[in-house]
Amino acid sequence: MNKNKFMLLFVLCCVLPLVGAKLVLEMGWFNPGTSSKGHWLQQEIFLLDDISGQKKHWRIVLLTDTPCQERCNNALHTVKQLYIGLGRKQEQVQPIVVGLLSEPTAYPMFIQQQAEKVDVTSLRQQILLVDQKGLVLLSYPMPLQDSEMADIARNIRYDLLKLLNYDRTSV
Repeated sequence: MNKNKFMLLFVLCCVLPLVGAKLVLEMGWFNPGTSSKGHWLQQEIFLLDDISGQKKHWRIVLLTDTPCQERCNNALHTVKQLYIGLGRKQEQVQPIVVGLLSEPTAYPMFIQQQAEKVDVTSLRQQILLVDQKGLVLLSYPMPLQDSEMADIARNIRYDLLKLLNYDRTSV
């Protein structure tokens, strides 16, 4: 094989994937952000205080209304079951309630905490995934019916396990 033919094949092998990627992006054939089930927040909201240095890296936060209605109680029960279902990965996750629990003895794994000085009215009636810096990453709506809560719990579990698997903060 002569030098010109080799150089032409080499350049084609390098340029062709770049041109293909550019074409896919320009034509809109790529759907970004379809791997997560929750809704990414558009602006940065630091809801809770920083827990750097602790073993708990992720927090599942419920913003409850006072008093906690049926919708809120269903979400509490679902997050409790989700937390129990994490097994050994529980040591990296902390469920937190921002607001008041009507029955704190029924949910001993939850920590009651107040939000930082942030307006949280836009986050009411949602379940949130918060990182160790207190930044809200993903939100999930609290559904009205119990039948929809299983789907929400499945979505939270999917995203949380993905975040736990890719978390490199303890390394």
